[in-house]
Amino acid sequence: MTTMQVEMFHPDNSCAYAIDEALLHLDQPRLTAEVSRLRDGLVKVEQIKKQLSDVHHQEQLLSHALFAVDMEMDRVQRRMEQVQALEQITNAHIAHTLMHVMTEDRMPLTPRHGGPVEHPLLRGRGRNRLCVMIRTLRVMGLVSPQYVFLS
Repeated sequence: MTTMQVEMFHPDNSCAYAIDEALLHLDQPRLTAEVSRLRDGLVKVEQIKKQLSDVHHQEQLLSHALFAVDMEMDRVQRRMEQVQALEQITNAHIAHTLMHVMTEDRMPLTPRHGGPVEHPLLRGRGRNRLCVMIRTLRVMGLVSPQYVFLS
């Protein structure tokens, strides 16, 4: 059969009504079943072609979007290189890390026999200085309130 002859069996074709009438007059169940399978196949082919067309269209859209994002990233990278952003971020991180380590080491809390932190060694005088330092350590998350024993 030619392509045009096969297309006549498509359910949306204008010849479909005439073919259905002829099949009723022939009264051959096997032939009717084969025509039904052919029609189902034609409908599936049409659906698959439609999906394939949609996928190609979406692929084109995604390719254009990817190109636009790549171009924007190139522009951002060039601007970051011009202002030496990586060097600035690295230097700031190093300075922050050194400052953080230095502030932690300034006030050591030594573990004692009576509990995890008992009578910390502090620079300064009086109970007021001790309360301020303990509160600071709690805010920083270094000391939990239940582990501080004051006498």
